[in-house]
Amino acid sequence: MTQTDEHRGPVASTVVTAAKILEYIGDRGRVLPRDLAVDLELNRSTVHRMLYTLELLNYVGRLPDGTYRLTFHLFEIGNSVPHSHNLIDSARRELLQLSHDTGFTVNHGVLYDDQVLYVDKATPATHLQLDRSVGESEPLHCTSVGKVLLAFCNEHEREDVLTRLKLSTFTPNTIGTIEALRAEIDKVRARGYAVDQQELALEVRCLATPILDENGLAISGISISGPEDRLTAEVIPMLLPRLKAAAETISGNMRNR
Repeated sequence: MTQTDEHRGPVASTVVTAAKILEYIGDRGRVLPRDLAVDLELNRSTVHRMLYTLELLNYVGRLPDGTYRLTFHLFEIGNSVPHSHNLIDSARRELLQLSHDTGFTVNHGVLYDDQVLYVDKATPATHLQLDRSVGESEPLHCTSVGKVLLAFCNEHEREDVLTRLKLSTFTPNTIGTIEALRAEIDKVRARGYAVDQQELALEVRCLATPILDENGLAISGISISGPEDRLTAEVIPMLLPRLKAAAETISGNMRNR
């Protein structure tokens, strides 16, 4: 036993074990508890106890297949989580190109803690920037990215979120009831995109589409945002094919990494 091992004590030892588990999951993306126990040479009961605690603290999340992965809670501490999910590296070039081609701000967000968490953005050089800051969270029910994330997430997850959601009002256009939100989600899922019709802020309109995994579920969402007098109802049909093409490219990039 080294001097460090002798003096670190049970609390420090637990922290070291938790850190090793987080690093292991970060390196591999998704892991089963039994693989953790074998590779880290830990007792299975210890692994399950640590994972339970880390899940309660929202550092890891359990998936339906029994595997665990890191959550976006760690994004609030540093930028390691979105990179480990291949969100930024897979999407960055497309975000920049989309912003350049359209002249609008492009935002990239994920579903986290019943809100949209923005993980990246690209802004045009020549126009007013109406973007969301990286690391900023916004409501799901009145943002275009939030709507596509709800529309294309796992049904069980969506129902859980809807039972907790508080529909705060920001403008006269903000959706005010769960029934109206459900109807909007159905429309978004049917057409494959969402529009924020000045629902979070007046004079700002946003258009979003999901980044889908191989099962057709949302990994994240990207949006084009701009002043409502430039991003008009007539402009949206012209922007939509370019936005969807960018989303498909990003989805492919994520699957191939």
